[in-house]
Amino acid sequence: MIIRLSFFLLTIVLSVNNIIALPQFSLLSGNKCQNCHINSQGGGLRSELGWYSFNEQSLIKPESVGLGWLYGENNSCNTLLDDNILTLGTDLRFQSARSQSSDEAQRKYFPMQTAVYANIRATKWLQFQGDINIGHKRFGNTQTNNYRGQQPWSASMIFRPTISYPEIRVGFFMPTIGMRNDDHTKLIWQVPSSLGTNNLSSLIPPLYAEFGAEITYDALKWLTVSVGTFGSHSISEITLNKYSSGNGTPTSISMISDANKPTIVARAVLWKRFFDDRLNMYIGSSVFTNDDFSLTNAFAGVGLADKATLMVDYATSDKNGVRKTSTASIEALYQLQEALFLTARAETGRTLTENSDSAYTQVLVIGAQIFILPYVEFRPEYRLMDTDTFRSGRYAFQLHLFY
Repeated sequence: MIIRLSFFLLTIVLSVNNIIALPQFSLLSGNKCQNCHINSQGGGLRSELGWYSFNEQSLIKPESVGLGWLYGENNSCNTLLDDNILTLGTDLRFQSARSQSSDEAQRKYFPMQTAVYANIRATKWLQFQGDINIGHKRFGNTQTNNYRGQQPWSASMIFRPTISYPEIRVGFFMPTIGMRNDDHTKLIWQVPSSLGTNNLSSLIPPLYAEFGAEITYDALKWLTVSVGTFGSHSISEITLNKYSSGNGTPTSISMISDANKPTIVARAVLWKRFFDDRLNMYIGSSVFTNDDFSLTNAFAGVGLADKATLMVDYATSDKNGVRKTSTASIEALYQLQEALFLTARAETGRTLTENSDSAYTQVLVIGAQIFILPYVEFRPEYRLMDTDTFRSGRYAFQLHLFY
């Protein structure tokens, strides 16, 4: 079978790093993503506010099971040394899933993420941050099957004179693209069907990083704008098939025609609160372009404070004369209790190649986010998938330990 959906990744051991942001929580709280993360685009290492926001969020009270000492008021957060010079964090995820595309697929249990973060604040205006994905195959994990373009580490220097000035970030890191989400199976980051590719089908792979520089302005509460230029070495690792006229045998080509040409990335997000901060909203768009490849994302969300959220995402990509994709997603969350969230997501997408072959994917996901203890999250879900080659339903679950 040529067509393999990108969701096949659920059956493969992946070590993923860049999937930690929760825009739903931004809508519930009214905070920008960067208010709870060291990274201005959200995701990765959590700030002091991000750490404390989960310190008491759990179905089971730690003191009721003899763990009160671990989460007590006197327990320090993830910042160490005087003046919060050093900040540490980690994300460990374990998952159980079955491939959607085969009735004979065996259920697998595997580590999904093993990320370690650190941030050093050298001065009030200069900090250094980095992360390591210790499960990446480049560290000797031969059982890991990574996406093309995934990287085992990232590191950057952040310069910001004062809070009213723009932030300048330089190093090897992920460009600011779209609205970052902690679910790497979300269709907007995937090729709706891997028709025409010979690798795991990502538009932007998890743990993507490039050498580059980015400037971000977020001094206004209602606005975040970023513009950056990056190299193209990592993204050029992604390949797809090109069909020559009159020849049914495809040729594998890079998604980027010239790896020596720079990638330009820009994003703008408007944030707004209404009715005494009871209604929170954001709307934004981003563009990622390199020579004859472009990826455009549009996104919006609305949230009732501490109650419910609704998010919509749209993405379209174009490899000129070779392949086009378009995907859309709508996702809802309801906070049943302080530590219990019900979720539902519907997605649709289509891929069109230059020889007029077309494939579609439609997905419905129903699940929950359950914080059993502070920093211990359990996620059950049931996924229905309809494609032009199969239909299937599967359940999966994930255990997330973070700090």
